[in-house]
Amino acid sequence: MDISFHYPPELLQLLVDTLPKLCKSKTDLLLFFRSAGISKTVLAPYQQLLQTDKTKFNKYPVTRELLAKLNKQGESGLRVRRELLKRIVEFDDFSVCWENDRTAARGLVAQVRELVNVKDSFTRMRVEKDEEKRRRVEEQEVVEQ
Repeated sequence: MDISFHYPPELLQLLVDTLPKLCKSKTDLLLFFRSAGISKTVLAPYQQLLQTDKTKFNKYPVTRELLAKLNKQGESGLRVRRELLKRIVEFDDFSVCWENDRTAARGLVAQVRELVNVKDSFTRMRVEKDEEKRRRVEEQEVVEQ
C-alpha cells in the first residue's frame, strides 16, 4: 500500500499508540487533529462527547476512529495525513506530555520517524528508477529516429 494515499497498518497502529501520548488532555488531542487540518465537522461528534460525557471519551479509540476516517478519504485526505505525520515527526517538546508518558512518547516518535524515513526512501528509489527508465526510453527513441 502506498503511504502517500493511505496509512499502512503498521504505521496506523503506531500513530494510534503515539498521538494519545503526545497530547496530555482530551482537548489537546482534538486540537492536534484540528491543527493538522481535520475539519470541524469531522471533529464535532468527539467535541460533543467531550462536552457531554468526558468519561466516555477515550483518547485511543478516538484516535483510531479519526485516523480510520482519514484513511477512508483516499487522495482527498492526503494533505491532512501528511500534515499529521509531519507534526509527529517534528515533535520535540516532550515536556508537554504527562511525565510518565515522556519516555514512551520519545520512543514512539522515533519509531514513526524511522518508519516514515524507510517508506520515503523506497518512494525516492522508485521515482529515480522510473525516471531512469523514462530517460532510456527517450534516448532509444532518439536513436531510432
